[in-house]
Amino acid sequence: MPRRFFVALLLLAIVLTSSVVLQRAPAGAASSIATFDAPDPPALGGLVPGHEAIVRGDGDCLRLRESPSLSGYQLTCIEDGTTLDVLEGSTSADGYEWQRVSASGIAGWVAAEFLAAVPPAPACASPGAGSSIGPGLLGWIPDAGFGLVIWGGGTAHGVANAAAVRGCGLKAVWANKTGGGFVPYIFGAPAFVNAAWQQQFPGGRIPAGTPLLIQCAETTGRLARSIEGAPAAASAPFPPPSSAAPVPVSGAPAPELSAESAIVIDADSGAVLFDKAAREPVAPASLTKIATAILAIEGTDLGRWVESDVDSRTMHDSSLMGLLPGDCFTVADLLHGLMLPSGNDAALALGRHLAGSDSEFVVAMNTLLHRLGLEDTSFANPHGLDEAGHHASAYDLAMLARYGMTLPEFEAIVGKTYWAAHGSRTLTMNNGNYLLGSYPDVDGVKTGFTESAGLTLVASATRDERRLFVVLLNAPNRFAEARWLFDWAFEEHLWPE
Repeated sequence: MPRRFFVALLLLAIVLTSSVVLQRAPAGAASSIATFDAPDPPALGGLVPGHEAIVRGDGDCLRLRESPSLSGYQLTCIEDGTTLDVLEGSTSADGYEWQRVSASGIAGWVAAEFLAAVPPAPACASPGAGSSIGPGLLGWIPDAGFGLVIWGGGTAHGVANAAAVRGCGLKAVWANKTGGGFVPYIFGAPAFVNAAWQQQFPGGRIPAGTPLLIQCAETTGRLARSIEGAPAAASAPFPPPSSAAPVPVSGAPAPELSAESAIVIDADSGAVLFDKAAREPVAPASLTKIATAILAIEGTDLGRWVESDVDSRTMHDSSLMGLLPGDCFTVADLLHGLMLPSGNDAALALGRHLAGSDSEFVVAMNTLLHRLGLEDTSFANPHGLDEAGHHASAYDLAMLARYGMTLPEFEAIVGKTYWAAHGSRTLTMNNGNYLLGSYPDVDGVKTGFTESAGLTLVASATRDERRLFVVLLNAPNRFAEARWLFDWAFEEHLWPE
């Protein structure tokens, strides 16, 4: 393709970007979700009387003292992550800066270095009033060949999923290169081929508003608006195995399980070390949210503000983050609300933000499954509540988690035991994966439960730099059985050097 054609297309993209920012309106939008630029996260220092601060004790509680001194009488010990009120009064003593605060109605002094200022709550605009580029692709996506789009933020694989929903099996994308010229990302190519792209977009994240030239391999037609639709050809399959499969040491049998289906997979090779009905589709419950999280991480800027239209008070018998209509939180906060307390409300808010409606997000979810070659699974909602046509196999869930854990943001979130979300309100949340902290090697990922699915679990554990995934479906004793499987798999297998 002549260079002047690239230049013309990218100049057009710049014009289109300006036009979109100035003129884009929410006409026809199916959701009352608005987006906003995120402020800086809470930082140590900068405490202002009359404002809030959060305890940053690295897991330890913070002593509230009657006077600003290490010898001052301890009134209470404030849990890490607690939000408190900053009062007038600060001083230095015993090598610390002291700040007067109020916690649960008790006023006293704390060491200021263990406090982080909470930024003011965002001023959420009315739905659709934001001027920033929304999630997804805006622009021309052809039946085949080259097209021009504006990307709403996320990763190259997020571009691939959004393009696949619209019938484009993506082969490559190009962006403006710093200093002039163009930089490509070729799907399926070795890492060194895309090294310039990674340098252009550190961490692989492409900012919202970036113009892209895309190349579609072929047309497959618009994905049907149902979970039965056949999406575009996969353009971002799993990376090739990075090592040979581990081999059994002694031939000792795996432990007996009560789980209906189960699997153990080696992360590096993708090899199956244990299998019990692992290809049988069953109800997955909240393990569904692994896919929802992946799509959010790949498909939008994590610092973007989202205004909720979800009312958790009406979602009876649900695990919840606690969203109310008009709440404003970042995508990152919603992801924590999705994966730690398993918020069904957070799942709906994220899906509507990304796709505009629940049904359109389901299309994106099933496109992701097809993109990753996962054939035993079909999703009908973003949260995993029991519904006709909503099922998954243990194998597919293990491979989905394996893919998710290659995303640094996903890995960081599912490894946390606690999070405090500071938006228009402050919400605190704990992780329901009780293996975190109780089994030393576990570093993620998700639990689930519904009446139909029973207790479910996907867990990741890393020992001696070797990671395994365990999936247990309809498992009354899921945490104990996960420990047994991890112990057996690590102890009874040898990894080639």
